[in-house]
Amino acid sequence: MEFALISGHAGVGKSFLAYEFGKHVIMSGGIFLSGKFDQLQQGKPFSALAAAFNRYCDMLLQKSELQPMREAMASKLKSSLGRDVYYLTKIMPCLSFILGSDQNDMFCDGDCVNAQRRLQYLLCQLVEILSSSSAAPVTLFLDDLQWADAASIAAVSQLLLNTGSSSQQKRFFFLGCHREGTIDSGHPLWKLVHDAELVGVSCSSLKLGCMEEETLNTIVSESLCVLPRLTRTLSNVIYRKTIGNPLFVCRLLLSLSKERLLYPSLSRRRWEWDEEKITSQKLPDDVALFLTQSIVDLPTDVKTSLFHFSCFGSSADVAFVNTLERAFDMRDLRENLDIAVDEGLLEKTGDQYRFSHDRIQEAAYNTVTAANQLNLGGPNAIQDTSQSITVAALNLRAGKKAMEMSDYGAAYSYFHNGMSFLREGHWQEHYDLSLQLFELAAKCALANGDFASLKLCSEQVVTEARCFEDGLNVMYFATCALAYALRLPDSIQQSLDILTKLGINLRQSRSTEECVQETKMLLSTLTDDEILNTKQMTDPTTIIALKFLAKLEIGMSQTKPSSVPFVTQQIIELSLGKGMSPMSPIGFVYFGSYLAKAGDISEGYNYVKLALSLLDRVGSRESAGEVICIATQVMAFVEPLQAALQRHNEGYAASLAAGDVFNAMLNRSLMTQGNYISGVKLQTLREEYAQTVRMLEANKNLILLAQIKHAQRDVLRLIGSDEHVTIPQEENLIASNNSVLKNWCFRKTYISFMFRSYDDAKEHVAKFFDCREKAHAQLLTMQYSQTFYVGLISFWVTRKSGLQYWFGRGNESKLALKKWAESSQWTFENKWYLLEAEESFSNNDYEAAKSFYTQAISSAKLHKVR
Repeated sequence: MEFALISGHAGVGKSFLAYEFGKHVIMSGGIFLSGKFDQLQQGKPFSALAAAFNRYCDMLLQKSELQPMREAMASKLKSSLGRDVYYLTKIMPCLSFILGSDQNDMFCDGDCVNAQRRLQYLLCQLVEILSSSSAAPVTLFLDDLQWADAASIAAVSQLLLNTGSSSQQKRFFFLGCHREGTIDSGHPLWKLVHDAELVGVSCSSLKLGCMEEETLNTIVSESLCVLPRLTRTLSNVIYRKTIGNPLFVCRLLLSLSKERLLYPSLSRRRWEWDEEKITSQKLPDDVALFLTQSIVDLPTDVKTSLFHFSCFGSSADVAFVNTLERAFDMRDLRENLDIAVDEGLLEKTGDQYRFSHDRIQEAAYNTVTAANQLNLGGPNAIQDTSQSITVAALNLRAGKKAMEMSDYGAAYSYFHNGMSFLREGHWQEHYDLSLQLFELAAKCALANGDFASLKLCSEQVVTEARCFEDGLNVMYFATCALAYALRLPDSIQQSLDILTKLGINLRQSRSTEECVQETKMLLSTLTDDEILNTKQMTDPTTIIALKFLAKLEIGMSQTKPSSVPFVTQQIIELSLGKGMSPMSPIGFVYFGSYLAKAGDISEGYNYVKLALSLLDRVGSRESAGEVICIATQVMAFVEPLQAALQRHNEGYAASLAAGDVFNAMLNRSLMTQGNYISGVKLQTLREEYAQTVRMLEANKNLILLAQIKHAQRDVLRLIGSDEHVTIPQEENLIASNNSVLKNWCFRKTYISFMFRSYDDAKEHVAKFFDCREKAHAQLLTMQYSQTFYVGLISFWVTRKSGLQYWFGRGNESKLALKKWAESSQWTFENKWYLLEAEESFSNNDYEAAKSFYTQAISSAKLHKVR
């Protein structure tokens, strides 16, 4: 899998080359999508990307013979994306016509973990559906990447990441153009190339230069139909002025013709030129200055029309131009644009005007220097306080629009600018406006990973808030930031303090078992239908309180597992008492998982299924990825392991559709680990682990990355590979995170056992026992694997050492497998029989051992266990 970037100075033919390649793609039966970024529209996220897809949708609508393809595309989009397809129509209006009238009934779920990530995922799905609907590969070409917004580049990166790690590796190709010298380490395109390398997607770079003097002479000769030896003096002058830049050459030849310095001679029946005057003429050495001068020489009304046209992008339809004429009383706008067409500054194709080159658009825009001075001038440019508030409110609206388009970088910039226009005393005089600007700026800072700005915004809100409830949203963002920064204890403590102020006390005045029994008693009074039909929660304070509680679930499951039931109880009580919220399913799924781990798998299984049913009732998919992830792990103890694990794919997709990157990566990691346990071939696992590692590295999830890489090391060792695996901050993570420590101890134990290193296995399994009860409050498939191998090792140590407490540990593992086999013979029965055999062997009861070994083999064959 690879993509290509074409670079070069303005006017060297980058776009022309790309579109010629596009013709080849189309002739070969492929799909060619093209879009162009605009220097003047950098604040509009996804502009070029959306235009590329929207233009393709419009083409499908215009051609009646493509109706079957439209219908197939609409059907697949609706079935695959459901109501989430709504978010695509927001940036691709033509798509709504393909989907049909029922699209109008869709609604927007504004509460999303990360809207930009959601849109990236939806674009990946759209590309896959486009390709499958037409049975053709998709090529996306984006021009002028130097003007690209960060959100668009991130979306392209996700497209490459998705296709680079899927079986559809030949179905998507990205081609981009950018000006030479405009991309540095701070530009998002640089990050795209770097991230692509992490996932094994290579970048082919093509640099276009200017024409050499001999080539230029050949072109001038063929253009004028004059022998090369006769045009050499003219081409030498042109080369000195243009340095062989194709755009400059074309514009200069037109200018010379217009000024009668290059003219056709009827008497000599060929082109002639005044070499002396051309040589003596002072021309700008820069193509931009030359183009600006050529526009300045136009009539004033034509210059003004070109400026107005340039403000709306690089192209526009005739219908839009007519609207401008009427709305702003721009008389003769079309006529003036037609004059610009005659001058070669614009191109007119069908019903669309387009600048011949982006440098011409820049030159047209720069002819009026007073434009946009308000934004550039900042607060000091406005003296009237009321106008300052108006500008701040406009920035608030623009920021909200950018958030809808999933560009949190641009949105934060708008909110920050809006805050800068607020005057002294704004919290007292314009409280609502101030609160919205600072609160939304904090939310965008969290999405952008800018924790310093988040801290400043949240502290301002907490200080100035008129009541405690007004500061809850920024407090929630702050606790999330602490968790993302691997400061889980601080995040947990801050959440507990806030919940206490809201009247929710999680202090443990009773035992964990008492808490669980209380929750079971509460739920026993209600049927599943009564729970599912509970009213929706409407109180905003309680809704945000449940968000804090839901965040505590996963934090405490890693640091304080014994406290998880108390958090779960609060979520369930509030949900049943005050209504269901998007976070309510989390309480039920964690409760089911806790019950399953405690030994009641059947009841736990029922509650995780109830949690999945609640997802559809609460009307939001914000927590879907997390709920499906936890539920799948419990279901694997009831249903066949290989079948149950496939639900992690659904959890992965649901997480990305909600912009929930953490749970997307968690689903992917658990799927990979589950495949290891279920017996997938090592060579297949090697590639799967490599893909998962690349995803985790790209998303900088250090905890999951450490756990996956620990297992990846084992896969490579079992294969016999000497490939080295480096884990970032490994020692620090082992020391600070008990889940990572437990996983590290088990992997060391496992690989020592597999290579029959008795002393190492005994040492590491002892360390594993020391930390195993401190990690995880949920039932996870990795616990089954750990229990099984710890049992084998314990009986092995018993036989070698004669120490009976190791026999007790082995017996404990055996009884756990026996209990699990009662709920799923398919997965656990053969492992239970094998531990029974090992126990008999340790007791020197060889006949019983032989019988159990035989039963283990028979069970594995019957249930197709690999």
